[in-house]
Amino acid sequence: MSATLSGRPSQDLQAQDFPYVPRARGAGAVVMARCGFPGEESHVAQARRFVRSTLGLCPAIPPDVLDSALLLVSEVASNAIRHTRSGEPGGRFGVEVHHSPGHLTVAVHDEGPRGDDPGARPTVEAVSPDSERGRGLAIIDAVASEWNTEAVPGGRVVAFTLRPGGGRH
Repeated sequence: MSATLSGRPSQDLQAQDFPYVPRARGAGAVVMARCGFPGEESHVAQARRFVRSTLGLCPAIPPDVLDSALLLVSEVASNAIRHTRSGEPGGRFGVEVHHSPGHLTVAVHDEGPRGDDPGARPTVEAVSPDSERGRGLAIIDAVASEWNTEAVPGGRVVAFTLRPGGGRH
């Protein structure tokens, strides 16, 4: 199955380009959709469109949860491109959308830390008020009901969960 966004194939990426790594996502959670993208800034918008179109199939998703999901997938995908091997030439990242009653989880798979910092792990850090970068994880931490990062074969997964009517969003 080719990944298709806005009626156009996303190059020739296949769903299997980002192998699914089973992880607990709560009772009854289902992988609604997953898609791989080239690791280029221009594809962050495609990742957002993918999440929007996937969640558009779920009328039970409140508009504020959808808006939060789109904001956070932009932050996580941008971080994957800026800070991991996903942003190197030929790199890729993947997005999964999980939904079950009471919560929505979006997971972004990257290709792991760059060679210059193999032990790097995403952490929320204080940034100067004058800094133009470095607020992504703080935004995720403030908006998501919960979030985590996990090393997986071939990279890392950063996932966030939103709960309608609850949590921090």
